[in-house]
Formats: sequence, structure tokens, C-alpha cells
Amino acid sequence: MQQLSQSYGKTPDEAGFRLKEMPAERYAQVPAYFHHHPMPFQIDDITWNDLEMDEVYARINQCQCAAGEEYLYYLLRTPAGSMRDLAYTEEQLGFAEKNRESALKLQMLLHGIASPGKYSLYQYLDLLDELPEPSIGIHVILDVLLIVSFVVMLLTGGYGILFFILMLAVNVVTYFRSKAGTEPYLVSFAYLLRMIQGAGPISEISAPAFSEEMGELASLYKSFAGFVRGSGLLIPSGEGSGNPLDILMDYIRILFHLDLIKFGRMLKEVRARRDDLDRMVTILGRLDTAICIASFRSSLKNGWCTPQMEENTSERKPHFAAEDLYHPLILKPVTNSIESGRCVLVTGSNASGKSTFLKAAALAVLLGETIGTACAKACHFNFFRIYSSMALRDNLQGSESYFIVEIKSLKRILDAAKEKELPPVMAFVDEVLRGTNTVERISAGTEVLRGFSEEGILCYAATHDLELTELLSDAYDNYHFREEVKGEDIFFSYRLLPGKATTRNAILLLSAIGYDQTIVDRASARAAGFIETGKWMDTDTGKDQSEGAR
Repeated sequence: MQQLSQSYGKTPDEAGFRLKEMPAERYAQVPAYFHHHPMPFQIDDITWNDLEMDEVYARINQCQCAAGEEYLYYLLRTPAGSMRDLAYTEEQLGFAEKNRESALKLQMLLHGIASPGKYSLYQYLDLLDELPEPSIGIHVILDVLLIVSFVVMLLTGGYGILFFILMLAVNVVTYFRSKAGTEPYLVSFAYLLRMIQGAGPISEISAPAFSEEMGELASLYKSFAGFVRGSGLLIPSGEGSGNPLDILMDYIRILFHLDLIKFGRMLKEVRARRDDLDRMVTILGRLDTAICIASFRSSLKNGWCTPQMEENTSERKPHFAAEDLYHPLILKPVTNSIESGRCVLVTGSNASGKSTFLKAAALAVLLGETIGTACAKACHFNFFRIYSSMALRDNLQGSESYFIVEIKSLKRILDAAKEKELPPVMAFVDEVLRGTNTVERISAGTEVLRGFSEEGILCYAATHDLELTELLSDAYDNYHFREEVKGEDIFFSYRLLPGKATTRNAILLLSAIGYDQTIVDRASARAAGFIETGKWMDTDTGKDQSEGAR
């Protein structure tokens, strides 16, 4: 209890939780609840990876049981499209902060449920569906025949003894053959039992904000009384292998197949009541995740807010505004503010802060629409569907170049925007069409970004191509990040400034980190010549090299 109490409101590092401590096999199954609960819109894999959501998940996650871990993942990939779709009310998210003692008791009980092992409960349930229908009748018949043979032996002796020995042998052989088929599924049954048995005391905890769900959980717990009753025959409590009573019960199981009969009955109930089990997982997951979100909020030393989110109407244009916005994975962030009802083009050199700003803005919307929490002093926006195209890679298995992967990624955003019955799209693009040459990149990039604006997409794009700021000035607001070179040092303020970048410092950066001055001077002269004439000139001869390039 002390460890749970001390970890509340701490970062994962401070609390001793790290994603890497979750076994890779287990983390691979965390999306199981998400995959079993599709919704009209959920964050796709490209956007999840672009925004480094595995790391964001690890930053937030302090869930105590598998249901919470999986529900949190599902929640982060399922943003609300309207106020009525929000997963939690502020009263529910404030429960753990206002009722610390009740929340701590709840965490302890959830911790007792723990995890089903390296796999998800949903994977186990899917495996149970593959089992053939258990034949309880054969085990009952064998039990009857064993008892009859025992009575015959007592009455007649002779052949009765042989009959009894035969039935003993048949029962033992049949038991071990059947038992081998049930062993792989005992882990899932053990987890189900822990979950159901834990639901009872959990439902008794005082949590007015979740009163309706607590009542439902209590009802589900009572309805599974028959499932729990006699479960010790299948899964012993296990107080030690030398316990005489346990040894006696092992022999009784072998002879009378009591655990196999119980397994068959439990399996039938699981198959018939998957929806009820799913609902129990959902309620437990929601309780666990609510405390986790409250702890995350408390751990944000740079502040947080409940964003003001507006319903979408035909008259209301997409809008995003944030004050003192920052990225939750940065320990000492520089905050930035922005307000724009148009698309935004962000310019600046490498490492100046463009990509981090885009991710911070995207996370403000995503975390606002999922866990009601934005990493900003204040935040105001419409409900959006969030897409990104930022950290793409070549698809070697599909034999696709970076450029092909990129144009497909951008097209999926344009296609999504055509679904007008869903909330509008907010897109985040880093270096549009970087996979092709300069002329085609600027030409095609201009039209793609203009197409975003014309489709009603609120696009935040970062680029090195200053030409885009002029070509898109009628559709995009311009902002930039600036660095300062002093001697051999480079300084970044990470401050978002209005307007387009006015300096080209890439060549100066070569000098700052120690490139030969001859290379720097020639590069500067070549760039100056192109800016002045529009042609690439040989710095030694003054000859136009553009013809050769063409």
C-alpha cells in the first residue's frame, strides 16, 4: 500500500514504472481490447507511431491490472467526436484526487487481479473458442461405473474385483488424457476467477462518481456465483504440496474427474457469457484508468488543463488555440502559444523545434479528446479526427520507396477528409514530399497542402522550403523557429515566432560544427549565386552548371 501511495502523482521514472519492464510479449498483447472494440474513428498506426504514442502510453500508464493497461491503450487510440462521446466526466477523473483513501483501496484490489500472464485475456478467450465442446457426460458415466464396480466388488468379490480394477484403470487413463487438453487454459481460468472474485469487494468501495458502474459490477459478480462455486476443484488454492488434504484431493480428482467436470461447466459458461465478461473487463479497466489519469495529471509539473472542446457545426470552422503548450515527454520544456483558424506552416532549421511543436499540438488534441487532459495552460479547439505524416520509412517488404510510402500516407488524409459525416480532420505533416527532388517537391507539395485546406482539413505542416510560405500565403498562416549562431556555438530558443523564417542558416551550421572554411565559403557563394540569378554557378569559373544538371 505504501508503494502505491507514494507512486501517485509521480512520473514513471520517479514511481519505478517503465515500459521496458513490461515484457515485450505482454506489451504486444496490450492492444487486444482495442482490436476487439472497433469504433467509427480510431487513431491509425501511422499516427500512433509518428506521435511516439508507445512512449506517451508508458508516461501515463500506472495501471494495476491488465484490464486497466488494455483499456488505457484503447482509450488513447479512440478520441471522442463530441461531448457525449467523452469517456469520462470531470467528476470521474477527479475521483482519485478527492477520495485518495478509496482510490488507494481500489488500486490494491485491482493489483490483486494483476495480469493473465504474457498474453491478453481476449487471446485466451479466442483460444477457448477453438476447443471442442467438452463432453461432461462421459466423465459422469465413468464416475457412475466406478461406484457400481466398487459396490459389485463388495457384494460378489472375484470378478467384481477385476471389474473394479478395470474401472480404476479406465478412469485414471481417461483422466490424464483429458487433463492434458485442459492444462493450457488454466491460466485464463485462474485470471477470470481472480477478476470475478475481485469484482465483489471492488463494487463495495465508495465511489459516487462511478455509482452506476459499481452497481453493474456488483450485479455481474453475483451472476457469476455458480462459476466461482467449486472452482477450487479445478484450480487449488495451493498452500503447499505436502498438505495431506491436497494430496487426498489430487487422488479424488484423478478417480472421479471432478476438475474435468467443473472445467466443462466453466467453459460452457464462459462461451455463453463473453459479453458479460467483456463488460466486467471494461468496468474494471475504466476504474483503473481513471486513477491512472488522475495520477498523470498530478505528475505534470508544467501544468495541465481540461481543454475547451467545441461541437462541430456547418457554420463553425476548424479552430485550434493553445496557451503555454508543451510536450509531455520533455522534462524541461519551452512552452509556446498559438491561435489559428487557418492552416499553419512552420519554418526553421533542423533541431529548432518544428517537429516537437507539431507533436505537442497533436497530443493536446488527442489527449484532450481521450483523457480530458491537455499539456497547456489553456486549450481550445473543435473535435477533430487526428492524422499525421511525419516519421515515415521505406517499405522494404512491400518494395515501396520512401516517396511512394509518403504520397500514400498523404492521400489517406485527403480521403479521410471526404467523410463529411465524421468530425473534421486535423493533420500534422513534417517536410511534405521530402522523398523527391526540389522542383517537384515544392510544386507538388504546394498543391497537396492547398488541397488539404480546400478539403476543410486544419493542417499544421513543417518545412524547410521557404518558397511554400509565399505560394501558400493565401491559405496558411506562417510561423517559424529561429536559431542563433555565435562563433562555434549554436543556440536554439525553441520559441515559436510569427511569420516565416527570414534566415538560411544551414551553411553557417557547417562552420559552427567545424567544417573546413573552404567548403563553407564555396557553399555560401553557390547559394548566393542561385538566389541572385536562379542558376547554379561554378564557384571557381563562374560557368552556369544548370545546363549540365538538366
